[in-house]
Amino acid sequence: MDENPVILVTAGYDHTIRMWDALKSTCTRTIPYTTESQINRMALSSDKHYLAVAGNPSVSLYDVFGPSDSPVLKLDGHKANVTAVEFTLDYKFLATSSEDETIRWWDVYAGNCKRVLKNDSVVNDIAIHPDPRQELIVSCDQKGAVRVWSWRHKENRCEVVPRPDVAIRSVAISPNGQLVVAGNDLGQLFMYRLIIDNSPQTGRIVELEPYLNFHAHGDSRIMRVLFSSNGYYLATCSADQSTKLWRLTEAPNAAVNGTYEDGDRASVDLMHTLVYHNRWVWDAAFSRDSDYLVTVSTDTRAALWSVYTGEIIREFKGHQKGIVCVALNDATA
Repeated sequence: MDENPVILVTAGYDHTIRMWDALKSTCTRTIPYTTESQINRMALSSDKHYLAVAGNPSVSLYDVFGPSDSPVLKLDGHKANVTAVEFTLDYKFLATSSEDETIRWWDVYAGNCKRVLKNDSVVNDIAIHPDPRQELIVSCDQKGAVRVWSWRHKENRCEVVPRPDVAIRSVAISPNGQLVVAGNDLGQLFMYRLIIDNSPQTGRIVELEPYLNFHAHGDSRIMRVLFSSNGYYLATCSADQSTKLWRLTEAPNAAVNGTYEDGDRASVDLMHTLVYHNRWVWDAAFSRDSDYLVTVSTDTRAALWSVYTGEIIREFKGHQKGIVCVALNDATA
């Protein structure tokens, strides 16, 4: 086995999980997903060994390099579609969200649920804060709320509702943990400064400070938002059949305490509009070096793009029905 293999995985409505040779655009392995559910989201562990697959209503873990096509672990507990799944950096824990209006925190080694956080509407997406404590989870939901949760204390630490009753479809946290971005059903992108105060006098205070907002995809639904690994780029996938790449420029004179004067803000500039798919673009994944982006669509195709030029490099064909999720881990040791 290659010491640093590129793991590229796609899945969707045809009940198959496909692994690809990213250089040759060929499918190297097909794992049948034997439940009646479609696959909603996937996540790879940081060591590349485990693939978490979110379906309805369970999460299945597969050994990427193992010979068996059966999951090595199945996590049951959600009562409806699992909408998102994410490993912690040390891959000891998993966070999931669901249409059953809950977020769950799982112990991967023990194979059980440690916490259940109860929301008041369908949870569409989650992101784990990169803080070493691995305590905070950011969520977005069908009623338009973005919330920051402490799974340890089972409480909602703060929330914002940028457009009441307009669903927030996707949420992401910048690699440095300082920015939260959310995309809604009307094509709007909302960016917040995540302020965490660990004052010994007041305890841990968490706030979401409005930072930027704009229409990223006209009035078309944003399906996915994600930061690149280096934090310089943002990708947005949309029902308008496009993916947009944005360059984030941080304000040079930003105050250390997170407050800003007029005009002293970051800017988000459009780099490229990636047009290739002819149906909704559901998901995307950046390479570890942030040079490449993979997109997937219900047109049954996946595409590899150059972040710098905005040009398509390779296409991946083989799925018989729409692809709705992708996972990529090409990190070197």
